[in-house]
Order: sequence, then C-alpha cells, then structure tokens
Amino acid sequence: MMTTVKGYFKFIIVTFGLFGFGNFYHGQAQQGWMLGAAPSSEIDNSIFGANARLYFGVNDHFCFGPEITLFPYQEIDDENELKILDLNLNAHYIFELTHKLGVYPLTGVNYTEEKERLVALQEEEEEEKENGLGLNYGFGAHYNLHNLYVFAEFKGVAGKLSAEFVTVGVILPLLKSPLKKDHTE
Repeated sequence: MMTTVKGYFKFIIVTFGLFGFGNFYHGQAQQGWMLGAAPSSEIDNSIFGANARLYFGVNDHFCFGPEITLFPYQEIDDENELKILDLNLNAHYIFELTHKLGVYPLTGVNYTEEKERLVALQEEEEEEKENGLGLNYGFGAHYNLHNLYVFAEFKGVAGKLSAEFVTVGVILPLLKSPLKKDHTE
C-alpha cells in the first residue's frame, strides 16, 4: 500500500506542477454552495448505487466537500450479495478549457463499509462486515449548461478496501459567494 500512496502523491505533485495554479480560461466555474446527485457504478463487482454531494466553490478553480454513495445489497455471484457505504471528503482543482467545459483531478479521504451476505439466508446475523480508511484519487470533467453542471468522473480508493468507481450526474448551484463576479458572454 505504501507504494500506491507514494505513487498517488507523485501524481498529484506532477499534475499541479505541470499546470500550476493558473488558469487555462477564466470561465464560468461556480463559487458558493453546490448540490449534486448521480448514479454510480463500482467497477470490480459491477454494482450500482446513488451518490449525493455538497460542495463549496472557494474560487473559480477550487472546490471541496463531502460525498456519500450507497450501493444497496446486490448479487455479486451466485451465492453472495454485497452492500457498500462510501463516505468521502474530496477536493477538485478545475481547469476551465472553455467557458463551458472544465476538467479536474480529484483527491480526498475515504471511509468505506462493506457488508457481504449469502443470497439464500439474507439474515443480518450472517453478514460479513469490513470497513477501512483510504485515499481517493481520480479525475473528472464537467459541462456548464447555464443553470447546472453535468459531470462525469472516475474515482479510485487506495486503502484496505480499494475500489474504483464511475459516477455521472448533475451539480446544481445553490448559493453564490458574495465575492463572485458575474461573467458576461
């Protein structure tokens, strides 16, 4: 795991080192509070869940916030079902490529709880439960549709319960920061 963590930090340092903290395009990134929802897929077990997030945009490029993703019990093979609760605190640094399109690396911390049970029994007493902390890494893109953002992202978790996820959804701006200057097109 230590090799994975070292590689992860090298990736972050190289990403920010190459691009700096300047911007490609001074676009329409959101400042203030944003609420998002999305379906999500856990790649290894091919299960689907629901993601909710509340982010705060500090400026046109940096936002952070908590996320929760719940994957209810789903069959992962002929004998077992899996349930995952994924809690995250993530940060994004957004590079606006145009006034509508932005890309971002993501990083953060993760707590995951997995429960597995036999399909035939479906009793709480027969569950196997694991939990663990991890580090998040990944990337994403968003597209500004004027009053909302459509996004797609890949997230990996390096830790005791490593996993990879794909999430596609929408972000709705709630309250704009009073420091936000409106951009005209």
